[in-house]
Amino acid sequence: MNNIEDQYFLDSTILSVKNDDVDKINDAILDQFYLDHEKHIMLSADSVNLDDNALQNQPYPIEFLNSLKASGLPLSKLVLKAGCPLMLLWNLEPSKRLCNGLRLVFTDICQHVLKCKIITGDARFAGDIVLIPRITLEPSAETLPIPLK
Repeated sequence: MNNIEDQYFLDSTILSVKNDDVDKINDAILDQFYLDHEKHIMLSADSVNLDDNALQNQPYPIEFLNSLKASGLPLSKLVLKAGCPLMLLWNLEPSKRLCNGLRLVFTDICQHVLKCKIITGDARFAGDIVLIPRITLEPSAETLPIPLK
C-alpha cells in the first residue's frame, strides 16, 4: 500500500448511530474492497467460564454465544482483506504504540495474530509493522449475565 492510499484512510471517516448500520456498511465496503484479495474470516472462541459449579449443567450452544452483543466486547466474527483499514479499540501495549484509536492497515494473518502497518500516531512510527495478538476477554457480570470468556 502506498502513502496516497494511507492518507485517504486517514482523511476519511464514516459515522453511524447504530451498530447494525455499521455492520451493513462494513460488509458492503469489504465486498467492493480489493476484489482480487482473499477474505479472511476470524471467529471468536466463545466459551462459558465454568468456574462456577452452578453453571456446570447449563451448556450454551456456540451459535447462541456468538450472537451475544455486549457493550465493550468485539463481535464474534471479523472479516478482513489485505489492505483494509482497521482501528485499534483497546490499549494493548502503550509502550509499543498500540493504543486505542490507532489506525492500521491489515497486511497479513498468521495463526492467532494479525500483521498490520501503522498509519497514524507519531510520524516516526508510521509504516512500522506490528503484530496484534488474539486476546481473551471476560466481561463483568453487569455487562453480561453469562460468564462468557
